[in-house]
Amino acid sequence: MKLKSVSVGIGLSILSFSVSSFPRTIFNSSRVFAEEVSSSCPLPSDIAVTFLNSKCEEVKLKQPQTFYRYYSSSENRYGRYLTTDKYETNVEVIRNLALNQLWGNKATMIQPVTLPAGTTVYQGIVAPQTPTQCYPGGGQQTFIKDTRDPKIEWAEGQNIVQQDFSCP
Repeated sequence: MKLKSVSVGIGLSILSFSVSSFPRTIFNSSRVFAEEVSSSCPLPSDIAVTFLNSKCEEVKLKQPQTFYRYYSSSENRYGRYLTTDKYETNVEVIRNLALNQLWGNKATMIQPVTLPAGTTVYQGIVAPQTPTQCYPGGGQQTFIKDTRDPKIEWAEGQNIVQQDFSCP
């Protein structure tokens, strides 16, 4: 009887040691996720997550630079998300900039936006959105904090080629 309890005690000790040695992701995945996915982007987390792996770089423009804004209605013409990528069709925009169609931006217009020298921007790669087969991201993304800066030049938008977009 004593031999049996010694065996059980040793077995439980080994099991206890093994379980405590497991990566914490098995037992406390939400906490570990928050600790392990650290943002290298100096923006609030709700914006940082729009960049791939929450990585972006803060850049102060040394000279004026032109970016592009894609939108589909006058309500979202002056947005904070820009890109250096110029696309031919709305479907390319939707996919590469991960514009989930539930948000309403059909990306039917392109607008050049020139930011003045001295503007601080945040640049990186667009993160995918769910479902990732529809919105894989991967395009260049530039975020600006202040769209109301009077030195920003917002050119007139022009139509781009529109194709039907469908997501399974």
